[in-house]
Amino acid sequence: LCFSCLLVILAVKKTPAFICLFVCLFVIKMENEGEAEIVTLVSKDYQEFEIDFKAGKISNLIREAFNEDPDQPVNVLRVNAACLEKVVEFLNHYHDDPMREIPTPLGGTVFNEIVEQAWYQEFVEREERDSIFDLLTAANYMGIKPLLDLTCLKVTFELTGKSADQIREILKLPELTPEEEAKARSEHKWIFEE
Repeated sequence: LCFSCLLVILAVKKTPAFICLFVCLFVIKMENEGEAEIVTLVSKDYQEFEIDFKAGKISNLIREAFNEDPDQPVNVLRVNAACLEKVVEFLNHYHDDPMREIPTPLGGTVFNEIVEQAWYQEFVEREERDSIFDLLTAANYMGIKPLLDLTCLKVTFELTGKSADQIREILKLPELTPEEEAKARSEHKWIFEE
């Protein structure tokens, strides 16, 4: 029933005024609950993105900033616009279809055995390696555990079976000096095993 129809019905039945008032307030409250609370996110390069608070609240950063002042935009100072757009896409999808928790210990030997939901598989598969690292960093900064888990798992499988030199190249780590390498080899022998 719409609000106007309800008022007419109550008036015709000669319902006491305080009951009409109570019902009216209840109907108004129910109508307002359906309205979205929009949060504006501002990337480090000053682009704005909007998200419904219900979708964004899994982010610690968004939730805390919104609870502090719901009328102010949330500055996401460490995330560029391209990455923040992907984060918003993830949050909106997660709100409608939450990702299943990644089991520990891992229940498979390849990424797609562990993450069975196709959308989440495709979300990280379509991204370049640098974008995955950007998403991982953004998830960590924004406190988005499911996105952090997903991107960490993707990186884990990219590094699995790689040599120390290959990992150094993938992670864009600088070459070690001979002294640093000798120290690392003595302190972390397992890393350098072939």
